Order: sequence, then structure tokens, then C-alpha cells
Amino acid sequence: MDIKSLTIYCSSSDLLDHKYYKLAKEIGIFLSNKKITIIYGGGKVGMMGEISKSAINTGGKVIGVIPKFLNSKEIINYNISKTIIVNDMSERKKKMFQLGDAFLILPGGSGTIEEAVEIISWKLLNIHKKQIIIFNYYSFWNSLIKMYDKFKKKDFAEKNLQNICVNVKNLKEFKKLFS
Repeated sequence: MDIKSLTIYCSSSDLLDHKYYKLAKEIGIFLSNKKITIIYGGGKVGMMGEISKSAINTGGKVIGVIPKFLNSKEIINYNISKTIIVNDMSERKKKMFQLGDAFLILPGGSGTIEEAVEIISWKLLNIHKKQIIIFNYYSFWNSLIKMYDKFKKKDFAEKNLQNICVNVKNLKEFKKLFS
């Protein structure tokens, strides 16, 4: 997989089980070592914060894209390579789409789901041909995957997620994509 920049969608929550922050930290370090620029939501907290901090601390390049109004929730991270302040969520998603060569969907809440479903829909509509990686850590995305399977089975869609995305379950499988 020849990727120079990876757009990452993930949680901004500071209330998660420690294993999610550990995963985020390991991904940040791995991508930094691979010289892959991280494009993410621009926050200092949650998995987003762990990914950006671990990548920056190991010499990686990190670009954050965040609307100004989210400063009180996600706390804008200025301690990265570049912080891009945008007006709203639509502009954020568009910029993150433009900057990334591929997409990584990590565990997250409603914002992550919105971003993931949009990028998946765009791929189904042939708006882009970029790689989408779903990190199904501890089976987090099983419900989403089953939902798309149901769409296909009931003829609401021609493809399921396995047809258009790469699904990985652990760090070893994720790292193998880049070897």
C-alpha cells in the first residue's frame, strides 16, 4: 500500500478503556516511523490526542483540521506540524478527504460514524477510489459491517463493506498492510 498521508477518523473521548488509547499511541508511532503523514480531526483529547502526540514525539508529521467552535470540546492542538482551522464540519470533512491518500476508521462515536459512512458512500458512488481501512478492534465495528451485509442481502446495495474496504482486527494485521 503506497500511502503518503492517512486520514484517521476516531474518538475524541477521554472516558474510554485504556486499551483504545494504547492502540492510538501505537498507531501514531508506527505511522511516524513509516513517514506517513497523519491527517486527523485536530483535537488534543481522546484517541485523536494520543495519535497526534505519539506521532509528533517520534518525529512524525501531523496535520489537524478542526472547526473553531470545537475548541471547547476537542481542544485545538497547536503542538502538531500544521493546524488548519475551518468554519464548520462540512469544510473539515472536505479538507480531510482532500489531504488523505487513504482512510483509517478507528473506534469512535457518532462523529466517527458520520465520517465513516460518508467516505464509504462516496466510494460506493465512485466519487473516490482511495483505500478505506476499518480497524475492527475488539469487534467494535461488527454492527456496522453486519448492517452493510444486510443492505446487500436485501438488495439495498450491490456491495458490502468487505467488497470495498480492508478490515483489520489488530495491530499486526494493520502493520502488514504497509509492508
